[in-house]
Formats: sequence, C-alpha cells, structure tokens
Amino acid sequence: MNNAPVFESLVDCRSELQVIKSFLIGLGRESNPYEYMNRYAVIRASGTIETGFKTIIADRVDEGSHAQVRAFIKRKIRDSSANPKLGVIENMLSEFDDRWRTRFDELMAFEDKLGVQSSLKKLVDARNSFAHGGSTNLELDETIKCFEHGVLVLEILDRIVNETGAE
Repeated sequence: MNNAPVFESLVDCRSELQVIKSFLIGLGRESNPYEYMNRYAVIRASGTIETGFKTIIADRVDEGSHAQVRAFIKRKIRDSSANPKLGVIENMLSEFDDRWRTRFDELMAFEDKLGVQSSLKKLVDARNSFAHGGSTNLELDETIKCFEHGVLVLEILDRIVNETGAE
C-alpha cells in the first residue's frame, strides 16, 4: 500500500481486533464485557475503514495542491462524515475522476463485489444502530470478516489513485 498512515492504521486495527477476540474467548460469551467489546470492535473497524478511504483520496488530491484546495478537501472529505459503503466510495471517486471510478469498477469485478458490498453495509448498519441507541447484531468474527472486506476495498482504492496516468 502506498499510503503508509492508512496501512499502519489497518495493521493496528487488525491487531486490536485479534486481541479483542482472544480476550473474549478467555472471558466467555456470558461475561459482562462481551457485548461492550463487540460494539467497540464494530465502531473501531468501521471507523478505520471510513478514515482510510477518506485519507487515501484526500492525500492523493492534496498532493501539490494550493492552500485553498487543501482547505476545501479538509472540509469536504477529511472532516466529513461518510459511511464507508461501497456506493459512497464509488460516488466520491466519480466526483474527482471518472477514470478512477472506472478503474475501481474494473478491479472490483475480480472480487466478490456483492459480498464486499454486503459486508460494508453490515458494518455501517451495526455501527449506526448502536450509535442511535440500538444494539449491534454483528458478532466479532463477522465484524472481522467485514473489516477484511473493507481492507480489500482500501487496497484497490490506494492502487488506483496511485497508478501512473491516474493524474
């Protein structure tokens, strides 16, 4: 991955999810912190994917830009709230460069796009449910699977915005 801060964030999140998994195995499903840690994992995974996709796009667009463009990118992308759903990512790519979107679609065609789309939707829905007073219905193993699908999307995203000729 070209974007080192995003790569490090993904590594940290993956490691933390594994620590949570080990912790919960040790405590058992009936322990008090089980659901709390499950919810935390959903928020951590979803937030990492959200920050990652925004950072990959914003860092690439910021590169060599004037201060006004960097300020605009900060307000409109970095500081915005954007659920890490496949459609949101695709739309953001289209707003910057239709070639990025086309290339993204080409690379996603080699993957289980419906599975990835479903995973990101599950992760966002679980996060939003909890954030609005509900509970999450996503078990930790499913959260980890959804996170890994998100990582795949970020790897593809990072690749296309950094390809030669992507300017």
